[in-house]
Amino acid sequence: MEEFATVPNLIGQDILLMRKRYDEALKLQGIPCTYQFPNLPNSNAQGESEIDSYSEPSPTYIFFEDSPKVKTFKRYGWVVENGDNLPFLIHCSFNLPHVQRDSIFRIAGQYAEIPERIFRVMEISYDLQCPDHIVCQIVPAYDEKIVGRTKKEVETTFNTSTHFLKRDIDYRGHYHVTKEDKGGQ
Repeated sequence: MEEFATVPNLIGQDILLMRKRYDEALKLQGIPCTYQFPNLPNSNAQGESEIDSYSEPSPTYIFFEDSPKVKTFKRYGWVVENGDNLPFLIHCSFNLPHVQRDSIFRIAGQYAEIPERIFRVMEISYDLQCPDHIVCQIVPAYDEKIVGRTKKEVETTFNTSTHFLKRDIDYRGHYHVTKEDKGGQ
């Protein structure tokens, strides 16, 4: 009963029980995947995301909806014009830490050796009547070299001060000899 003492009266004990039941259903019937969230999310002047690094991958379970209906989008308050080319939906636990835009879900093949697919969260919503889980609108991410790098991976990649300096190569791809290379002639 002590864990319910910190919950406001508007949510109550029933919603916490519903969240626990949803988490149990995810573990029993959900799809196993790994989840990463941005450490320091930022955006530029145009509103595009600038993510420096992601958290360490953590295992979780989700429900994946690959062909949602227009009615589903309208229920969550998302505006859609027609039923063609709708984005995918992921239903995840309300207790999943730091779910936000640009979070990453990696889903691997369960029964075959299919390489993992990476999905990026674009929008987040939940049911206002009973917020027992979070619904994320996701899109596939195709650039695997950039998506989901942790702080350690970034540090090992960019560990020298000359990483971004170009070699002495001209625009044709030929090596350019400087006066220092010739011996100062």
